[in-house]
Amino acid sequence: MRIEKGSLFGFGLAAVVLSSGIALAQVQPAAAGDKWYSVALSDNVEAFVNTNSIRLVGTTVELRAKENFMAPKPAASKGKTFLSTRTVYRLNCAERKIAMSETRAYSGKDLQGEEVQKASRNERNLVWMDAPRATVFGEILDYGCKHAPAAAPGG
Repeated sequence: MRIEKGSLFGFGLAAVVLSSGIALAQVQPAAAGDKWYSVALSDNVEAFVNTNSIRLVGTTVELRAKENFMAPKPAASKGKTFLSTRTVYRLNCAERKIAMSETRAYSGKDLQGEEVQKASRNERNLVWMDAPRATVFGEILDYGCKHAPAAAPGG
């Protein structure tokens, strides 16, 4: 889906990483065998969902998403930038909420290049954000809830 209003995801990721005390590290390339489906396109970002990653975790849905940014975003490491991220999201379908549990940022598009940033949160520290319809977060939530392996409430 084409999103007319620009996404703030890239800026939000940087703000979350810089302001929340999330751990930063350098590791792991993108996993092989991922099957990515484009779910949203804005002026700033194209978002994909790994269709093989959608699963239920308790009363929520978990999935992996890839975001390719149209312009480099500043990383937490001074002088570094990223063009793509791979993020593990948790989705509350009934309440239209989304939370990031892990994200990795890469210097190149499509999860290529150097991993310049890593952030994660444990289960009890997830920060739930609204995922309005016709936004990047909303499209990720809609796709994940619709394609969850068992019925997720509100999806």
